[in-house]
Amino acid sequence: MAFYIIVCIIILSFIKGVLELSGIPETFLQLSIDTLIILLSFVAFIRILKLKKTIFPALTIIILLLLTILLSFLVTDVTSLHLMLFIKRFGVYILFFYSLFNIKLSEKQKKKIVSLFIFMFIIQIPAAIIKLLVLGGTLEKIVGTMSVMEGSLATTMPLLAISYLIVFYLDSPKLKYIILILSFIGIGLVSNKLGILFYVMFLFIYLSYLFASPKFYFPNFKFFKKMTIMSIYLLIIFSLFVTLNPRANPEHKVGGSIDIEFLQNFVENYQTLDLDTGVEGDGRFEAPFVALKRLSDKGIVSLLFGFGPGDIVKSSLTAYENPLLEKYNIGYGGRLGVVWMLMQIGILGTVFFVLFHFYIFKRLYRMYQTKEYDKFSKNIILTVLGFSALFFIDFFTYSAEMMMSPGVTITYFFAVYYVFTLKKQSYFIKDNRKDLKK
Repeated sequence: MAFYIIVCIIILSFIKGVLELSGIPETFLQLSIDTLIILLSFVAFIRILKLKKTIFPALTIIILLLLTILLSFLVTDVTSLHLMLFIKRFGVYILFFYSLFNIKLSEKQKKKIVSLFIFMFIIQIPAAIIKLLVLGGTLEKIVGTMSVMEGSLATTMPLLAISYLIVFYLDSPKLKYIILILSFIGIGLVSNKLGILFYVMFLFIYLSYLFASPKFYFPNFKFFKKMTIMSIYLLIIFSLFVTLNPRANPEHKVGGSIDIEFLQNFVENYQTLDLDTGVEGDGRFEAPFVALKRLSDKGIVSLLFGFGPGDIVKSSLTAYENPLLEKYNIGYGGRLGVVWMLMQIGILGTVFFVLFHFYIFKRLYRMYQTKEYDKFSKNIILTVLGFSALFFIDFFTYSAEMMMSPGVTITYFFAVYYVFTLKKQSYFIKDNRKDLKK
């Protein structure tokens, strides 16, 4: 039963945008996903009762996070409705993560789910092509089949796929990986997302560094050849985008020139955006500092525990259409995950939330640093290390998609679960047992 529930969650999360376009309300679709996750948690709970055994990675950190959320609720003026909206908005995906560890999936079922994820990512490419042909390449909205309104998804979703593709390209430099990488970059460019190019550059350098770690792999001519070819392709696509996108060149026209100084100023101005509207925190770089100032102005309790869980959650059930802007005068940059957390559960809650994801990163890194996994497993672990890095990039510099958007969030958490439950090579286990006896 658990297998079929997970399949339904994945399919619904990845075709949510198409269903919205067909007229089904987004609220109903999200509620359906949440309901399926809660149903999965019941299946896990029944199994826990039956086996009297639980698996909860980073349980201490999660307990501290939950206690902080409870204390924030008690010391602020938010209502029970706000608390429920807060938990529904991001807590349901934490529930999904822990449910996975406490259900029974066979290796065959896991592989089928991974294949389903790959298929759902691949179909985003033709969906983007259709969007380009019908609507043009300057509309941020409508991201593949996944979303109508979440424009930032056009950056985070392709980057997850690209993380997988870079790792397997480094292992086996095939043209199909290059074509797919460029295709997923294209998804971002079709939604007019310039940032994806910079994040891809970082991801390529980061994953290449880990892949070439001296402990496992001595860089040779073939490795540098792979990196050179990949770099050339990335530079070509970067150059084409700059010249073809009026936003990215000084002439503001199709066919403009490549001006590094202009691009540097463009990036700086975008991160420190000032729309001269009297609103603070329009720029992503500025917004976290504005959030901290709002909290500190209200005293140490607000700084530690925020203004209450659910205080800035957008909902038709609350009084504000855009509470972050209307209540606290924080603009566009408030879309950052770190701002969202800080404003509601303060520094303390944000620290515990970040520690939870740092635990995931640290455990993945330790797994990658051992010799107890075969070559394919190592590639999968490195891919998910890329996912983990993308979470922190998104949370601190870009958006809150990786912690709240169903498609990318369940991809991230299922991938972590999949890696954490990978089987070690038996001969390494035997060798370790011999060492312990000695």
